[in-house]
Amino acid sequence: MAPPGAVAATAEDEDEGEFVPCQFSDDEESDEELEHGQGCRCPLCVHGDGGTGASHQVLQQMEDIDRNMTGKVSDKAIWQLQANMYQKHVTEPLQRQGIKAPTVTPEDCRKHFSRHRVNSKRLVGEDIKFINSMQKQFRRTQILSRNTLTGETKMNAQAIRQWTQLSKHKLDLIKYYNNTLSKNDGKGTTSATPYAFT
Repeated sequence: MAPPGAVAATAEDEDEGEFVPCQFSDDEESDEELEHGQGCRCPLCVHGDGGTGASHQVLQQMEDIDRNMTGKVSDKAIWQLQANMYQKHVTEPLQRQGIKAPTVTPEDCRKHFSRHRVNSKRLVGEDIKFINSMQKQFRRTQILSRNTLTGETKMNAQAIRQWTQLSKHKLDLIKYYNNTLSKNDGKGTTSATPYAFT
């Protein structure tokens, strides 16, 4: 509602706004959250070994789980399994010895295996899903238009070409996902054992 004394704007006078570039919701992470290397606060990067300086056997097994299970079960289930594995094989043994142990949550695993130890199969899968959603949006809003007075419909040839390009790209990614990336599946993981501390 307009303040008292203000002249109400007509439909012609109203500002229709301006379109400016924006981010997708999953791109809206701070640079601090994405930082890796010096100053990284990711518990798996900083304390992957539980802070003991021992080898990263459990972290390697967590990576094996990520590589072998991506595309077969939900990412959420993978990250929960990894967090449980870290808890069982690193945190609990350290705590039994009276050593302060880092806590790793499924969210920590999600961040680590999405940003710092990137899984190419997950990335390609996400690209396939994104292209699919772009195609759906194109189909809903760009390809077909209807005249509001006559009811006549027409197709936008340019939009159809763009949709077809997206479709071909998506199919190429699917072939790559199913052939090249899936060949890495089946490499077994080694059994996990708690760290030995002396």
